[in-house]
Amino acid sequence: MGSKMKIQSKELRGKNRAKLVDVLPLEQPWTLFIDPAGLCNLKCLFCPTGIPELAKLRPGGLMTFDVFKKIVDDCKSFKQRIRQCNIYKDGEPLLNPRFIDMIKYLKEADISERIWTKTNGVRLSPDYNTQLIECGLDLIGISVKQLTADGYVKIAGTKVDCQKFMDNLKDLYNKRGNVKIFISIADTLLTPEEKEKFYADFEPISDYVCIEGLHNWTFSSKERDFRLGTDNSLDGNPLVWKLACPLPMYTLAFNYNGTVSACNDDWGHKTVIGDVTQNTVTEIWNSTKRLEFLKMHLEGRRSENEACANCQALETLPDNLDEDRLTVLKNITARHSQRWKQPA
Repeated sequence: MGSKMKIQSKELRGKNRAKLVDVLPLEQPWTLFIDPAGLCNLKCLFCPTGIPELAKLRPGGLMTFDVFKKIVDDCKSFKQRIRQCNIYKDGEPLLNPRFIDMIKYLKEADISERIWTKTNGVRLSPDYNTQLIECGLDLIGISVKQLTADGYVKIAGTKVDCQKFMDNLKDLYNKRGNVKIFISIADTLLTPEEKEKFYADFEPISDYVCIEGLHNWTFSSKERDFRLGTDNSLDGNPLVWKLACPLPMYTLAFNYNGTVSACNDDWGHKTVIGDVTQNTVTEIWNSTKRLEFLKMHLEGRRSENEACANCQALETLPDNLDEDRLTVLKNITARHSQRWKQPA
């Protein structure tokens, strides 16, 4: 990618993707999501985290530094570095007062090829920007919610000083060094004029800029339409219905409380396959519980899981295992049996 461009989110994915059927089962995850904060300071109409009535269904909180360190330390036992660690999931990561310390610890551990985060940017400031640039991140994603103060109230339920917001983003961009700045906005039925204004305002202060589609949020989508009536693709890939989700084949997602989901879009924590406070990351990756979750997908039974049944997020993923799912199932089951054939 060039140093500055309008992109679709799919262009941030690896270009030379391996065909999953040729490499599964994996000895370790390729991608980690770690959630510093299962809380948010905004109340966006397209996200369940800041909606009070939905928060009652799955209370949030802040990840402790000890839990974060446990995750990182466990990953030191992997033979290879993780391809990418995304330090965000359900909430606003900068709400965690130890966020900078977390990134520094992760960087010093050298367990990941890339470290990314994604924030709404509301808590940025010149002083904090300096720390954010210097702590060890490779990419900072800024999720803009609207273009005016009134728009923020309407879409995000919060008053935001847009001039201060812009000034802080300009400061972050000017200090960025080798850190890439990716600014995106969700297409909440934006008008052509609003799209033009977004690019005009933010392209000069970003390395990559993007208008993204909306997606649902697993089981909570039965509560409301988080796509706000839109039908566009989240990251620009065509929407393709899939029987089996490829994501849990190479991903682990650590929730703020240490539980481990098989999917980073699992807002409701319905795909939990372990708890890092009770077991190591390797034990969870190789666990029978994870195997059974993968088998559910590969056997065409994802409708049995409340989060997976009507998920639309998998439709935009570039990988598709459906034609090869029985081969993958056979290989994963055989590997698991071989690994655990020794007496306990």
